[in-house]
Amino acid sequence: MSAWPQRRPQVQWVLFLLPVLLLLAWVGGDLLAVKGVETLRATVILTILSLASLLIFWMATRAEPQGRILFNVLLASFGLKLFAAWFRFYAHLLADAFVYSETGAEIAEQLSRGQWPALPDYTGTEFVRLLTGLVYFVTGPTTYGATILWAWIGLLGMLFFYKAFTTAFPNGDRRLFMLMIFFYPSMLLWTSSISKDALVVFSLGMAAYGTARMKNRIDFPALWWLAVGTTGMLVVRPHIAGVFVVALAAFALTRPIRAGMMTPVIRLFSLLLFVAIAVAVVRTAAGFVRLESLAAQDVLEFIEVRRERTMQGGSAFEQVNPTTPSGLALAIPTVLFRPFPWEANNVFALVAALEGLGLFVLIVYRWRSVVAALAGSPRDGYLLMMLVYSLLFIFFFSAIANFGIIARQRVQLFPFIFMMIAYLAARPRRQRSVA
Repeated sequence: MSAWPQRRPQVQWVLFLLPVLLLLAWVGGDLLAVKGVETLRATVILTILSLASLLIFWMATRAEPQGRILFNVLLASFGLKLFAAWFRFYAHLLADAFVYSETGAEIAEQLSRGQWPALPDYTGTEFVRLLTGLVYFVTGPTTYGATILWAWIGLLGMLFFYKAFTTAFPNGDRRLFMLMIFFYPSMLLWTSSISKDALVVFSLGMAAYGTARMKNRIDFPALWWLAVGTTGMLVVRPHIAGVFVVALAAFALTRPIRAGMMTPVIRLFSLLLFVAIAVAVVRTAAGFVRLESLAAQDVLEFIEVRRERTMQGGSAFEQVNPTTPSGLALAIPTVLFRPFPWEANNVFALVAALEGLGLFVLIVYRWRSVVAALAGSPRDGYLLMMLVYSLLFIFFFSAIANFGIIARQRVQLFPFIFMMIAYLAARPRRQRSVA
């Protein structure tokens, strides 16, 4: 039974419409005189997405026990993501986005002439350029409009992660996870521009939701979300798809199957099919990052090369070696929490440092939940998948020796860390006081 009342308070509309109207005023004011038609297109895109959001948010929250709260949170998060998009323009954090926009406009022009663009491939950067071109072919070139669209896509990815959490752990702390996934600064900022980050969070969230549905039973919707999400990762960041599929193997191998005469045959067939798919995805991911083979020596050499390439710029630092037990132990706080406050050399690094400190405080405050999630991973396939994904992500991304890159890339890890933090439901105040 939904917890939604028949009469909804007006405050939710204020939370949603106020930031939208403010952004419309910004878009329609100073920028209109400079960009003209491009800004008008952005206004149309924002209007359409705002109306679509009302419908999607209502559909996503109507059966939710805390539907009204989630609906208001989604509206507020959308407003904050629009502000984050504006901030990235203001702070000049859109270097890649402008490149995508320029090449997208060129691709749209080719498409308007009936010519399909000749691209080296259709994965990674080239896919984002092609997708931007396809959007511009429909809407016309508009950097502001595309930025709003990508920010909206990132928000849908965060919504998929919320649905994944509530499906996999119905007794978890929904409100805490809601606040973390929709309001954490990195999740808002780095998924609010034309980039791979918004697309991969959208795809990863979709795949995580499909996997969560499979925890209870395997049906078409579960397979659909998993397949579409994995495909999305494969074309945007194949190496993330490789990490996810390996983690998914842990889930598949530990998922219980109803006992029967055909159980061994079903498990063997499923294992062979999954191994074939996993090998194909991992090999594709290895080819994308130019990893010649999956031999241990080649993987270690690849990590060393990545470390050397990213040790440049003001945010570079001396990286740990994740190939040793002590190095891997140091890699965990490096990827999750660094830069530390004393390592920040500019305002943006200081913000990232405070965010990492906040995550550390959350983990300490909710240590029982984190420990319970880790302890339950051998018995719960979804927890095991989260753990394997997190460790593999930390192992490979600890090769990056640049705080700026790490701060942006770990939005692909944070949702699973948030799930561990919110795994246990909050204890009632009376129970906490007695304890």
